[in-house]
Order: sequence, then C-alpha cells, then structure tokens
Amino acid sequence: MPKAPLIRRIRNKSRDVRHNLSARLRGTEHYEKEWSAKEYDRFYWESVNHPHRDLLLSRVSEYSPASVLEIGCSSGPNLLRIARAFPSAKLRGIDINRQSIDIGKKMFAETGIGNVELDVGKADDLGAFGDRSFDVVLTDAVLIYIGKDKIDAVAKEMMRIARKAIIMVEYHDPGAGGEGSFIMKKGYWARDYSALFKPLNGVADVKLTKITREIWDDDYWSSYGHVVEVRLKDA
Repeated sequence: MPKAPLIRRIRNKSRDVRHNLSARLRGTEHYEKEWSAKEYDRFYWESVNHPHRDLLLSRVSEYSPASVLEIGCSSGPNLLRIARAFPSAKLRGIDINRQSIDIGKKMFAETGIGNVELDVGKADDLGAFGDRSFDVVLTDAVLIYIGKDKIDAVAKEMMRIARKAIIMVEYHDPGAGGEGSFIMKKGYWARDYSALFKPLNGVADVKLTKITREIWDDDYWSSYGHVVEVRLKDA
C-alpha cells in the first residue's frame, strides 16, 4: 500500500477514536457543542422522501394529531411531511443548530406552508412548553447523541409535554438497559427504550417497529434502528 494513503487511514482512525472517547466520557455536552456549530448540510431538506419518513409518518398519523413537537428537527423535513398530511395541525420544531433553523424557516416560507414554527432549542431544555401541550412528541436520530448524563431527564420532559404519544426513530438495543450502551465504532448511544419508558407514570405501552435494510440501507440503522412508539394512557 502506498505510504500516503496509509498515513491518512491511521490519522483518520486516530481522529475517530478521539472523537468517540470524548463523546463517551463527556456525555451529551460533546455532541451539543459539535451539532450547535455544525455547517448545515442541504441533504437534510432534500431527504424529505427518505423511506424511513414514510414509516414515521404512518405512526404519527395513527394519532390524528392536532399538535406535534419535533425535538432535533434540523431544517424540518419530517415536519414538512406531517404538515402536508395535517395542514390544520399546529407543528413546532426545535434544533440546537441555529443555521438549520434559519434555513428551515426560509424553506417553509418558499413552500407556502404556514403551520410550522421553528426555534432554536435543546432536548434537555423544554421548559418553554407546558404540560401535555402536544399530542405527539417526535425525535428522529436525536437520542443517539444523548448520553447517560441526560437521558433520564430528557425522557421525563418528553413525557411531561406529550398528550397522546412519543414517537422516536432511534437505536434500540434490548440488552442495553434504559441508560444505554455506547457503540464505540459508530459513536452513538443505543438503549432499551422499553426499559427507559415503561417505568414512567402515564405510559400505557411501548411498541417497537424494526427498521429494515429496505427502509434504511445502512449497516447500523438496519441492525439497531427502530421506530419506538410510547403510547400514553390518556391517548
């Protein structure tokens, strides 16, 4: 093997190891800092028709929501799909990255959709929202970045503001427990979402729908990916 490509591979591997060690040791703070400063990738908006969004929309639609909050919405492709399906619903999205929110506002204005409101916000800071203020609370590849230091608090806050259901696209690992385990090679958190949510007051059931490779052609999403549906007792 030529020397230069080998050196690059070693440097890249060393960088990945440092990154993942930081994420594991520093917990949620590592990814909060990374994602708040990340340059926006237009892929997020252009991925509006990714197959996993069909599955997500089908689960949200089960609740005929009049209101939805998406935590970690980026520029809002999921909210675009939901807005088209439920044009009279009140839809909110928050994301830690201000650039993503600003671009999302611009894109929604260009599409003429007026029932989506986007703001800068964090998963562990939902104090601006009242108790039971949204029919459905949604995450899509967000809690994979929330470490053991904050996951319990985030889950309880999501429960507080949800009225009918919490629906999440996340890494589910039935052997990981509610706090989760760190997938060192990938740098994400996988956890047992039944173990995390079932002990909480107000939970009626936790339903898991596996994400197949046909839905998401990725080794890790097809191995760990699930739509996690937490149905609340008053739904």
